[in-house]
Amino acid sequence: MKGVTVSIDRIVIDFTDVYWDFFNEFHKRICHYYGVRMTVGDRGFQYRIRINTGEHFLHISYKLVYAPKTRKNTLRIEVYPKSLVYFRHWLEQIRDYANEILFVRCDVAFDIPVPINDLFTMSTKGRRLRPFKGTRYYNGKHQRQEDGYCRVYDKKRQLLETGRQEIKGERTRIEIVYAPKGKIQLASLVQYPPQFNSKYLCAVLTDLSKFAPKVGRLVQEIQQGELLPQNTTPYYRKQIQEQMRTQDILDLNDLAAEQWQEAITLPCAILSGKISHLPVQEVRSG
Repeated sequence: MKGVTVSIDRIVIDFTDVYWDFFNEFHKRICHYYGVRMTVGDRGFQYRIRINTGEHFLHISYKLVYAPKTRKNTLRIEVYPKSLVYFRHWLEQIRDYANEILFVRCDVAFDIPVPINDLFTMSTKGRRLRPFKGTRYYNGKHQRQEDGYCRVYDKKRQLLETGRQEIKGERTRIEIVYAPKGKIQLASLVQYPPQFNSKYLCAVLTDLSKFAPKVGRLVQEIQQGELLPQNTTPYYRKQIQEQMRTQDILDLNDLAAEQWQEAITLPCAILSGKISHLPVQEVRSG
């Protein structure tokens, strides 16, 4: 399908072996500059800094609580790509003091120029659909950071409601978390576009008459929110998948691969300073 754009909505990166001496001075400077305070937690990362200017967001975490006591620890950032340039001065300081720069996860966004009612999505891995206020969530909120977590929503409506932008035509967004089993060197991320076809079936409905009558009714009921896919039988879920070939199926793998380099160029350039196209020996993406 033409007109589909792929982007990264949020990215999480680990900087390894960052000395406490650096972080101690760094956090004082950045907290003073943005008028925020560092918090100390007893779960996950011990030291956390949240910066939210209203338009830009950066979350910095340092030292896992249960990590062995050492002078060097992992520093993690979570940031929206649009904020990378804004925070570049600070991020490059972290980069220069890290041993390795590793990709942890990101939200991959597919913007599709059709209304949400025309876009059919279904998990092929047993993830339960949980609709809420017009958004389709696959799996629970507590699984937000897990590979394959997905939400589908009316992006045009969201932009209008928040007053950020008015766009022409329709736009439905699919956001899927990409979290490989093994962390990847950020500079090599270009070699690992996400593979989502095995997780989700996604298709633009073009002609419901091409479905068998019973299957067509089930598809309509799912689209209208009257039926959840997990409440159908395995037989009919399989029939829906097979007969969906009569519609305009979106190949998420191909779409991601075609636009992956463009999507990750800015994060790689700012956070690692390079992009490597050289083959690596071990494939660690899941």
